[in-house]
Amino acid sequence: MISADPWVWVSAFLTICSFTLLYGDNKLFRLAEYTFTSVVIGHAVVVGLQTLNTRFYPLFTGQQPLLIISLVLGVMTLFIAWRKYAWIASIPFAVIVGIGAGLSMRAAITTDIFGSIRATISETGKIFIGTPTDQVGYLIRVVFTLGAMVYFLFTIFVKGKGSGAVSYLRTFGKYVLLIYLGLTLGNSAMQYSGLATSAINRLIRTWLGFG
Repeated sequence: MISADPWVWVSAFLTICSFTLLYGDNKLFRLAEYTFTSVVIGHAVVVGLQTLNTRFYPLFTGQQPLLIISLVLGVMTLFIAWRKYAWIASIPFAVIVGIGAGLSMRAAITTDIFGSIRATISETGKIFIGTPTDQVGYLIRVVFTLGAMVYFLFTIFVKGKGSGAVSYLRTFGKYVLLIYLGLTLGNSAMQYSGLATSAINRLIRTWLGFG
């Protein structure tokens, strides 16, 4: 039975409008695109106002006076709307980028470098325990990790003794990266196809009432 919920009809209409992009750019797709953009911007504005209300309330009550720094930096970003004073907005943006870069670098070192090293050492020890299937899985992960590391560490051609072995290892590492990129692309394709399948499922089951 077809749904009587008006919001389901709105969702179905916008979903169909989005799928019309398969036939090329058209007014129906632009309607869905503009609607989505408007809703996202409106939601962001409302969330921003609520954040200002909740985050800066302790400032006005005198509980956290240091919040004045965040308030001043936030106001300075608004000067980007005036070309003459746009340079003022570069100060808070520089602070944001600097802090973000520092935190990202710290997180990358902690997780991507030390975390990967700990995981590789741990999985190396697990090669000799567990079921044969698990052992093969750990062995593949450790070997592939080392192959990728060799590829990046010896990007410059090595001459002299051992250059042939290093060349073979670099080639193996290159294929490891290609396999990784292929798997990443496949996972991304599966995610997008899953979104499309979910949308079609909503049209058939929730809107039209089949199944």
